[in-house]
Amino acid sequence: MTPKRFALRPAFFCIAALMLLGCNEDYMPRPRGYFRIETPAVSYVPYAHPCGPLFEVPSHAKIELINLDNSTNSCWFNLAFPSFSGKLHCTLTRLNNPGEFISLVEDSHRLVFSHEAKASGIQTRSFDLPENQVGGLIFDLDGPVASPLQFFASDSTSYFLRGSLYFQHVPNPDSIGPALDYLRQDIVHMIETLQWQ
Repeated sequence: MTPKRFALRPAFFCIAALMLLGCNEDYMPRPRGYFRIETPAVSYVPYAHPCGPLFEVPSHAKIELINLDNSTNSCWFNLAFPSFSGKLHCTLTRLNNPGEFISLVEDSHRLVFSHEAKASGIQTRSFDLPENQVGGLIFDLDGPVASPLQFFASDSTSYFLRGSLYFQHVPNPDSIGPALDYLRQDIVHMIETLQWQ
């Protein structure tokens, strides 16, 4: 009669042999993965801002009103995207004279190019929508920058709207890429539907 401990010996040798055979290949580290981002269906709803403009916002976004003080000629609000941990910080300014428009355009350029040290590239796209009296620039900033997308839109006489998109985590271009592409479409749609009152 054979003791039970000797009956397990062939199984042990088979497992050890399989482990040794499996270790002959060169080890290849896998790249770090990122969570899959589920994008909501695209749908927009009209929004009339208390300070004047009309525009369409994505149904998955929330408007956060910050300052509606008419004495300062400026209103601040955020367009929050909770499913992407992002916010579009917006400033709406009522223009009093042409010099103010030029000053705000220069401020917008200065704020965009303050990210130049971290940016690997800055792409500028202009837009002109004469039917709504809206024109301006969209800035796409490449690299690990705090705000990868900024814009300004204006009728150059009465209103000036500036926006900066921020994510609430480390600005890794690889991880925010899909979210940024999706939100860029929402922001462009907001600009294309912008109307002044």
